[in-house]
Amino acid sequence: MAIDAINPNRSALNAAVRVCAGASAADRQLDAIIASAVFPALTSLPALDTAVWRHNDGTRVRALRYSGSRSAATTLVPAGCWLEDGGKGIARVCGPEGEWEGIHSLGEIAICIAALKARIEM
Repeated sequence: MAIDAINPNRSALNAAVRVCAGASAADRQLDAIIASAVFPALTSLPALDTAVWRHNDGTRVRALRYSGSRSAATTLVPAGCWLEDGGKGIARVCGPEGEWEGIHSLGEIAICIAALKARIEM
């Protein structure tokens, strides 16, 4: 079975990894790209602001600050996996199916990269 059949959102996750790798700072637009890749249904909702969407019932959905908050970034680690801190901008997500590394000068973005790479393969 092709991996795209397992994870039809693979291209959006790959794009989010590339954007994260090229980021120089935490940014709400980056958070919106990450949220949209992880939660593809967000792309069908109207955007009210950067990283804020509106449900049909009027309630709002706001992306976590993945790129600027360690606690938010760690929520991206897939279920059944764990995060290992490699120090100095290196994060590693480990699980039964492998290990995925993220390297970035900002530790939060390194976590995002590693977690998104893990999601691509799971």
